[in-house]
Amino acid sequence: MRLHRIACFFALFLSSVFTSPAFAAQDENATSETSSQAVSDDNVKKGINVGDVLTVKLDEILPTQPVLAYDRIFASLGRYEARPAQLFDDLCLTNGGQGIQSWNDDSKPTDLESYHCKKPLGSQEEALPTVLVAPDGKTLYLLSGHHILSTFWDMPNGGTSVPVLVKVTHNLAGDDIDEVWDAMKQAGQIWLFNTRGEQIKPSDLPQYLGMKQLKHDKYLSLVFFLRNIAYSDPDKDYPTVNPLIRPMSIPYLQYYWAQYLQKKMKISQFDLNNPESYTEALKKAADIIVNTPADEEIASSGKTAKALGKFDEVNAKVLDSLLSRPSSSWGYAMAYRLRVKEESTPKRVLEERKAKEAAEKAKKEKTSETQKSAPAN
Repeated sequence: MRLHRIACFFALFLSSVFTSPAFAAQDENATSETSSQAVSDDNVKKGINVGDVLTVKLDEILPTQPVLAYDRIFASLGRYEARPAQLFDDLCLTNGGQGIQSWNDDSKPTDLESYHCKKPLGSQEEALPTVLVAPDGKTLYLLSGHHILSTFWDMPNGGTSVPVLVKVTHNLAGDDIDEVWDAMKQAGQIWLFNTRGEQIKPSDLPQYLGMKQLKHDKYLSLVFFLRNIAYSDPDKDYPTVNPLIRPMSIPYLQYYWAQYLQKKMKISQFDLNNPESYTEALKKAADIIVNTPADEEIASSGKTAKALGKFDEVNAKVLDSLLSRPSSSWGYAMAYRLRVKEESTPKRVLEERKAKEAAEKAKKEKTSETQKSAPAN
């Protein structure tokens, strides 16, 4: 009877929440009284209810997926370096304050009072990351916002103590954890696949946000950039209040396409720190998606390529804009990638690599010139 009630709960969740839901429950260690992801005692004493807006630190939230698209995070980090105001604008947007109104050199992401948003924090509740209260009554699981909150975790002036506002959309306090897991699996509302596409156990989920815990799904990075190039949300009118969270009408839509690409191409054949090689990877991935038969079932989604929004042809104009503009998401991600790579690589290795690339380029140019000058048969 209780399992049926929980299953009904998740069915209701699917029809009522417009942010991409992904939830997990805790293993025995995560549910202990000493769990570092437990919300503050003050909130527990007051009682947490559905609809509450809580202010929590990033390390008080459990992630509910084992992977991230790192380049989506790199795009934000690169943009913050080029435009520092963007960081505080993103903080305001994600904390329900619409956007940044004022900040200065003394403003800190770890201090909500050091910058001012256009609206009071939390006033735009529909823009907030959402959380679920676990059966223990205090552990919080992130339902939406893994990428932007991991960005805040990993940015140079961020970290575990960055405060964020989250909205409680569901509370499972008192329910049996095993039954909750069963209901979530039945509803298909949990992402339990690692970077190799292998299914994992719930207890294998990371215990913290950020890139040190959640692994890089490189195929997911490709899919992130190819939105509106090779596919789009099939529901054109689906609401997107906070583009930093970017919900879609089909939960995990991008993840399913990433799973599909993993079976169709080898990302290891491309050097994602090389702009030309990364470009080739994006073009190949885009071609794979658009050339997929409309009625083919995609990965573990149970849905067809058409249902997952695949285009009939690559939007070359948008792709060209993505690859040519320094201020595009790919442009920022690539610039950040290259800078970090250069800083972490010994000078000798960099010089050898540049010499090798120059030699290969010269060889290609010579071969091309030879073919052009060769007499026609």
